[in-house]
Amino acid sequence: MKTKSAFLLLLFFVLPVMVFKGCKKEPYILAIIGYNYTDRAIADFSVNGQGGSNVELSTPDAGGGKESCCVVMNSDTKTPIWVDVDYKMSALESYPPRKIIEPSAPYRKARVEVTGPVPQDPSYIEIHFYPDGHIEAALSGRDGPSPPRLKLERRLPFVR
Repeated sequence: MKTKSAFLLLLFFVLPVMVFKGCKKEPYILAIIGYNYTDRAIADFSVNGQGGSNVELSTPDAGGGKESCCVVMNSDTKTPIWVDVDYKMSALESYPPRKIIEPSAPYRKARVEVTGPVPQDPSYIEIHFYPDGHIEAALSGRDGPSPPRLKLERRLPFVR
């Protein structure tokens, strides 16, 4: 009788819990990457309070930023969504000679809409800083962050 009771307990209580627990999707952990199309480096930026590091000026082949960790996104999230971006622009410099034209700016805050489709395997949140001051955000998949949207030349990492 004990065997039958144990079997019924397993069948009606333990297995359903295991099945339903297995159905829950894990959240996505998104690496943060910055693209800088402005005329000055970005000293620091963050997305929803998570550090995105500094971002040099973009080139035709690279956005200027490096991968930083991480923003968590629920697996059932649909776009559009909003993120909070805090950032600080570096000093505007000329070269040669290296001369500060405009000092670094204080931190700024922006609420940015993440548009476009959610990839099947979201892995990156891309933050794009444009010359006119607006910021765009997008998600990209495991195949890597997208190439720069603007193909701009630069003389040095901090001089366009």
